[in-house]
Amino acid sequence: MEASDIVLNVIFYVLAAAAIAGAVAVAVSKNIVRSAFALLAVLFSAAALYAVMKADFIAAAQVLIYVGGILVLIIFAVMLTHRITDVKLSNESTPGPAAFCACLCLLFSLVVVILFTARWQRESDEVVVRSGGNEVFLRQYQGDGSTGLAFGGAAFEGSVVLGVRVDRPNGDVKYVTFTAVSGKEKPKTVVIPFQLGVTKGALSDLAEGDWHWSAVLSGADGEVAKAESPAARDFTVNRGITKTVARALAGPYLLAFEVVSVLLLAALVGAAFLARKEVRE
Repeated sequence: MEASDIVLNVIFYVLAAAAIAGAVAVAVSKNIVRSAFALLAVLFSAAALYAVMKADFIAAAQVLIYVGGILVLIIFAVMLTHRITDVKLSNESTPGPAAFCACLCLLFSLVVVILFTARWQRESDEVVVRSGGNEVFLRQYQGDGSTGLAFGGAAFEGSVVLGVRVDRPNGDVKYVTFTAVSGKEKPKTVVIPFQLGVTKGALSDLAEGDWHWSAVLSGADGEVAKAESPAARDFTVNRGITKTVARALAGPYLLAFEVVSVLLLAALVGAAFLARKEVRE
């Protein structure tokens, strides 16, 4: 593991620990002011985690909406309420056993989603192409070279890593030439010495749009095999993730996005409850 990967892992775990510690402080603290500032730490840690995962748009939305809007509203409500000295105010409406059962059910749901529903794609999918008596396996990765990029998927950094695997070459293969084309853009080409296992080649400075690529295996006597996927589009290059996130939120994750709005509604109701005046009979 490289030094940059070690630093990135350390930062990730530090931020994750800060988020967990802040969440525990929100639930355990009997002082509503401390709970509010602990929530601030949780939201900032979540935004930092988004930034570490290169989701800049989501990190900015996290800070603007939750930290800059909802949390500030809650803190103003706390500061304006005349019952701020009541340290048990934040916990008076939620019985302990009920809260524990709700958290346990939520944890169970998250574990089920992570283990059985979410598809964590670290390795790339393979497309098998037969050419020149060879069985060629095509792969593609994001710019980091280790995170798989599904065929038909999107790359967000203007660079991809292409790979081929030939277990038993039928011929003397010395080099692999990767060529990617996209509409009227100038083709991108890179030549890599062939090696057993997966031979990878990086293409950078790719323009936005749909790209299709091929791999030519060649030796001292010329071309041995040429392989390309049958699809017209192998991947799409997007500059940033704003467009991709917008399409996802308006498509397959629309229901989840609307359910999250319930949290915002609860925050507004809680802020209004804290700031209201007590009416005496």
